[in-house]
Amino acid sequence: MGKRLLAQRSATAWHTRLIQAEEALRRAAEGANPTPEGKAALDEALGHLDRLKVDLFAAAEMAETLTQLDQLVWGAWSKKIAPDSALTREGSFAQSLARVLSEGDDERRGKALDETERALASTRRITAALIAAIAQAAERYASRHVMRFGVDTIEKVAQAENGRTGAARIGNADALAWRKYKELMGETAGASEANIEAEILRAVAEFAEGLAGTFASAERDSLSASQREVGGGS
Repeated sequence: MGKRLLAQRSATAWHTRLIQAEEALRRAAEGANPTPEGKAALDEALGHLDRLKVDLFAAAEMAETLTQLDQLVWGAWSKKIAPDSALTREGSFAQSLARVLSEGDDERRGKALDETERALASTRRITAALIAAIAQAAERYASRHVMRFGVDTIEKVAQAENGRTGAARIGNADALAWRKYKELMGETAGASEANIEAEILRAVAEFAEGLAGTFASAERDSLSASQREVGGGS
């Protein structure tokens, strides 16, 4: 059944219960002398259990993927993209899911399931926000870069400065523009890559925080609307 550590850890409790139920049904079928209808019902139940075992393995594989995504996205967010952000994940998906699978009491299992849903929702929001923010941040950075280092900008600034200084800035337009470009690039010499990275990450974080808040509000509005519909229909 389990091939990977997480799949084995997550699915063990439910898988064990399914095997126990399957063994109980087989013992009942072997120890009794059921009617043809009863035997058909037992065979059908065993068939359902076989399908459930396959479904459980598929669910465990999906849970593994979601857990890896949860760890990757929040790790990148908290360690690299926005270490100082107030936006944090709402619990650990893997730990909450493990409690759902291991709790024997229905009330505790229900509480663990709520925690799992909140953790998954927060990961879903930040993932969607980051994907959307990357495109917007790239557009913002490109716009800022062109505004400062674009050919037209450099030429205009160089010509304006040359006009103010007169003879002190003698040379053709290309030479003046090239000199101005080197001057601007020299302002961040030795740290240009770090500055560029920091600017891009800052833009991503700003957009992502705003989008995550928008997504959370939309989810709350949708939930409230659903609750009103249920209340109105009762």
